[in-house]
Amino acid sequence: MQWAWFSLVGVGVLWESLLAPSVIGWGFILAGCIAMLLIERRWPSRTPLDWALLLLALTGGVSLCVTAVPRLTKVQVIRLGAGLAGFYGLVSWAQDRVQVLLIAAGLTVGGLGLALLAPLTVDWLRVTTILVPSSLYQHLPLLLSDPVHPNIMASLMVLLFPLPLAWLLSVDDHEPKCTGKRVFLGLASVSMGAILLLTNSRGGYIAGTVGGVMAIWLSRRKWWAFALAFVVIGAGVWLIVIMSEWAPEMARSAVDPASWTFRQQVWRVALLMLADFPFTGVGMGTFNEVASLLYGFLEMNNPGAHNVYLQVGVDLGVPGLIAYLAVLMLTLWMAVTATRAFDRQGKVELRAVTAGALSGMTALMVHGLVDHAVWNTRVAFFPWLVIGLITALFGIVAREGVGSRRTGQFEDSVGVESISGG
Repeated sequence: MQWAWFSLVGVGVLWESLLAPSVIGWGFILAGCIAMLLIERRWPSRTPLDWALLLLALTGGVSLCVTAVPRLTKVQVIRLGAGLAGFYGLVSWAQDRVQVLLIAAGLTVGGLGLALLAPLTVDWLRVTTILVPSSLYQHLPLLLSDPVHPNIMASLMVLLFPLPLAWLLSVDDHEPKCTGKRVFLGLASVSMGAILLLTNSRGGYIAGTVGGVMAIWLSRRKWWAFALAFVVIGAGVWLIVIMSEWAPEMARSAVDPASWTFRQQVWRVALLMLADFPFTGVGMGTFNEVASLLYGFLEMNNPGAHNVYLQVGVDLGVPGLIAYLAVLMLTLWMAVTATRAFDRQGKVELRAVTAGALSGMTALMVHGLVDHAVWNTRVAFFPWLVIGLITALFGIVAREGVGSRRTGQFEDSVGVESISGG
């Protein structure tokens, strides 16, 4: 019966995130929560992130009160709420090894599906050619009237592709049915890597390299990690220095000064905005409107602050930014703790999944330095699912008493019973 309430919550999260927000999606979420209370007779699991998430939710409510464009902010706050609902639904459902691996497999399937649909759903005309010939994009038909921005797709690939990569490197040759698992994980890794390449996102390339190198390093293939880093750095030097003579347009695209100058202008406006509205922000999703009205900065083709930390700050104010940073830091701490604990226990597969999720979140944080990643988008729930996966893995460590010295604070604050649903 656990599948029943978890499915209801999942449908509600997808409805509110991908479709127009309405009472229908929240009806599914509420029905799932009620079903969990009736079937399992327990509240959603408590986690180390609870206080930070509560502050984040409260700042979202404040955002609704101060916004100058309620119709925009309402949508963004609802999506944030849906992401948090997905997080708690996942953590409350994934209580053991099998369920956690099912979530990891689901995220891998989701990443593979996004990669397979990307050629038909991404607005490739926005791409600035760097490594991929522009003629290739002319053969990719666009099937959506509201297509995905290449940078958004790059963020998704950066977040998700380290998971199957680290998982693939952990597969035991003697494991039953390992061939099918290798093919699936290999296909997912290659597909997501290929789409990341197609996006021509320079920030995505850097973040993807960080995520890939980290996943390989944590899989104890340190020489492979060194080799990948060397190849990527060498390719960058070759592109910028050597290709400047053979193909100057391609080299200029790689270090496009106009793009860097544009981002500096956006960041300057965002900092001014954060200084003027430090406690409340300007309202989620209204950066471009406020920038135009108050700061004379008109740019509607490339919305957002182009830095996820500045974006959260101008959306929710300094309190919201503090809460968001606390969520990220606690997530990294949980992932590192769980990775070390599974390593000591010899739980190879759980360690690999944790390392992959850790690498993906780290890569997304790096990408967030030059883009607002998937924040304020229809796919903003994906990072919350990865954070939920890490939290569920950490919950296994806490319940099993693995690494008790490192998890003692968690067990003292929430209790083993609360996270296990007892």
